[in-house]
Amino acid sequence: MENIISTVGTIVAILVVIVLILTVLGRCLAIIHTGEVGIVERLGKYTQTLEPGLHIVPPFVYRITEIVNMKQIPLRVDEQEVITKDNVVVRISETIKYHITDVHAYVYENKDSVLSMVQDTRANLRGIIGNMDLNDVLNGTEAINSSLFNQIAETTAGYGLNVDRVNIDSIQVDQTIQESMNKLLRASREREANIMEAEGHKQAAIAKAEGEKQSSILEAEGQKQTQILEAQGRAESQRLLAQSVKDQIDSINAGLVNNGDLYLQYRNVKALEELAKGNNNTVVMPSTAIDSLGTMPAVGATLQSVMNKKVNAAANTANKA
Repeated sequence: MENIISTVGTIVAILVVIVLILTVLGRCLAIIHTGEVGIVERLGKYTQTLEPGLHIVPPFVYRITEIVNMKQIPLRVDEQEVITKDNVVVRISETIKYHITDVHAYVYENKDSVLSMVQDTRANLRGIIGNMDLNDVLNGTEAINSSLFNQIAETTAGYGLNVDRVNIDSIQVDQTIQESMNKLLRASREREANIMEAEGHKQAAIAKAEGEKQSSILEAEGQKQTQILEAQGRAESQRLLAQSVKDQIDSINAGLVNNGDLYLQYRNVKALEELAKGNNNTVVMPSTAIDSLGTMPAVGATLQSVMNKKVNAAANTANKA
């Protein structure tokens, strides 16, 4: 019996030792995952930072006090009320994305670096909104994000953090203010519509006047071209008429070059013939002209015919008496 009890005691002791060994080995082994680091302290004092992987940490004296996430972390900041420059209360909610850059500063230089970052963000946001009118706040979220990011980026660097982005999620105003804004918006849109309508009428009137002006100019230009063409036509007609007269004169002159005397004699005969047709006409001619005319047989016959007519006329008159 005593042997059995002694054997059981030995087995229990062995199991206890094995458990203690396994416990010690479990405390010695540490696995750090990707995107994380481990903070190791020796008797409460920082000694090193463990990178991702398997590590052996002696127990009792050394201890992993904290696992720090090095990934980018999104954080939604609680909604806060802020007063604008024109004394309007707005409720703003925002989101911050950050990651840890300095593990030692993050863990040991600030009791709660994330809380400090949030507090600085809220304080800086109040300062930015307090210098803006409501209309600028509602229409300037991008400007607010940029200004807020630049301000807190410098402040949080001392916390071992780096702010990657700040987003204004929503901006809300009191219901009465919202209704007033809606009325102003409707009035503004109606005013813009009236202005656009008036501008449209103005442009239409200008276009109509311009069209009438262009039409008058084209009509005047057409009349001008018509008058020019008519004048050119009359000038060309007169030129052709003058050219025709000139051609006739040139033709007559060319014919008179060799037959000028005969033509003049012919014209004299025709003139005498016309004068001789009258009963009371008396023709007085120099003797030289008579002599020159007598040499022409046609003239002699004509004179003889005229004399015969005068003799017959005289005889008829006597017989009637």
